[in-house]
Amino acid sequence: MSTGPKDPFEIALADLLIPLAKAMVARGVTVATATEALKKSLVTAAEESSEDGLSDSKVSALTGIHRKDVKRLRSDEETVPAKRSCSAAALIIGYWSTSPEFQSENNAPRELSRKSKDGQPGFDDLVRLARIDMAPGTVLQTLLDQKLISALADGTYRLLGDAFVPTAGSAEQVAAYRATLSAHLAAATHNLIAGDDTPRHFDRAVRYSHLSAASVEELRALSSEKAQQFLQTINAKARQLQDRDEDDNQTGRFVAGTYILPTLPEDKEG
Repeated sequence: MSTGPKDPFEIALADLLIPLAKAMVARGVTVATATEALKKSLVTAAEESSEDGLSDSKVSALTGIHRKDVKRLRSDEETVPAKRSCSAAALIIGYWSTSPEFQSENNAPRELSRKSKDGQPGFDDLVRLARIDMAPGTVLQTLLDQKLISALADGTYRLLGDAFVPTAGSAEQVAAYRATLSAHLAAATHNLIAGDDTPRHFDRAVRYSHLSAASVEELRALSSEKAQQFLQTINAKARQLQDRDEDDNQTGRFVAGTYILPTLPEDKEG
């Protein structure tokens, strides 16, 4: 038995897992399902830790998972849920709200006809420019069903917001939850385990306590406004760069995000 000091990461692990555990409880995920997912993740992480490949026995030694389970997990072909509808909606909104050819004279997203009209591109052109591998009619119906756009009496379509916010508890929200948290965790984990000579990802936050409810609300409103401006700026620039990088063989990826967590003070008994 080790008598040395406990790894601080082991101490922090329970706190790190509490938000995820809350989501699991809310979604009815049991410990058996969670354990299976954790085993799969540990096996994947062990495999990715070596460029030369690892035997089942070595993976077992690194993770503590029984060798028979390692062999089973490595042979399983997991079905990954489709993320197309979520990605399509986000891409369409991003292009529609930032691309110059889809803006009105006052720099707001203009109402689009289905096809190009009077020299101006239509919704079908938007789907093509956003490089969405789905039929324009399917994308259109998805956006209508999710109430992200509205159909007007003259046959055109109006964008109802400049951001894709999935319906609470929907498959699209689960996909967004997965994509956002996995990217943030990947950046933070890289910073945690990277060597001294390895560049770190930008991952910083501002934390304050001992604030009144009014102060928390003021900070929430300010940070929400500034974060939205930041994301819109990055979105517009990323779209321009993607249009410039027309080669379909380009594989570079980029993620930038923000989060805000306001916690109101508890009422004090008088």
